[in-house]
Amino acid sequence: MDQKKSISRLRRIEGQVRGIEKMFIGGRETDEIIIQLQALKSAVGSLLISIVEDKFALNDSGELTLSPAEAATILKLIRS
Repeated sequence: MDQKKSISRLRRIEGQVRGIEKMFIGGRETDEIIIQLQALKSAVGSLLISIVEDKFALNDSGELTLSPAEAATILKLIRS
């Protein structure tokens, strides 16, 4: 995923967060808020997966572009 697409997805996620905030302020039903939080969780998860998949892409010489430190960080984030 290129940077432009990632930024676009982040902006959509930002919009979702603002919408959920308005739901809280407006006193919307808890079940409606939970549905939107689940959608937000899914959007963040999809972005995380896209970024990880890109990072695991092979470079021109067929090697992973992921350092051991990056791999450890990604695994820690995914497991949390």
